[in-house]
Amino acid sequence: GIVAGISQIEMGKFPDTNLAESMQRISGVAIERARGEGTQVTVRGFGPRFNLVTFNGRQLATSGGRSFDFGNIASEGIAAVEVYKSSRANVPTGGIGAVINVKTRKPLEMPGFNAVAVVEGIHDPGTRGGDKFTPEFVGLVSQTFADDTVGVALSVSSSIRDGGDQNATTQDFL
Repeated sequence: GIVAGISQIEMGKFPDTNLAESMQRISGVAIERARGEGTQVTVRGFGPRFNLVTFNGRQLATSGGRSFDFGNIASEGIAAVEVYKSSRANVPTGGIGAVINVKTRKPLEMPGFNAVAVVEGIHDPGTRGGDKFTPEFVGLVSQTFADDTVGVALSVSSSIRDGGDQNATTQDFL
């Protein structure tokens, strides 16, 4: 089968604002943007509604049909993304474009105490009715106990943006 992917080490090398922008580095994956940031992915020319998205092998329910918004997930909290472009027996079926498996970080894979914190700020001079500077925070903490047989992980991300859309339309008079 044809499988492409990206790991947490590769995602950390680029200043991506979310998981969709990290996924665009995978061959055959293109992203759709909203307000300048990646949101949904297109694989092999098939749009977002033709992809099946799973988290750690389990299918997610979405509010907007089958398409999944990757813009809400911070890249720092993800261990890897696997894009299955052809069918396999051990992967759920249903994605015409691809089956995308998002793997989260697990505490037993990296025993002991681990912590990651990222603080960023975005300056948007185009914002008219709010703050032009918006802070972002991403944090991950994990700890293992009982001779590394039990583990707990906590991932938190916060991003608040002031923004909006500006449109101008005209209609024919006659």
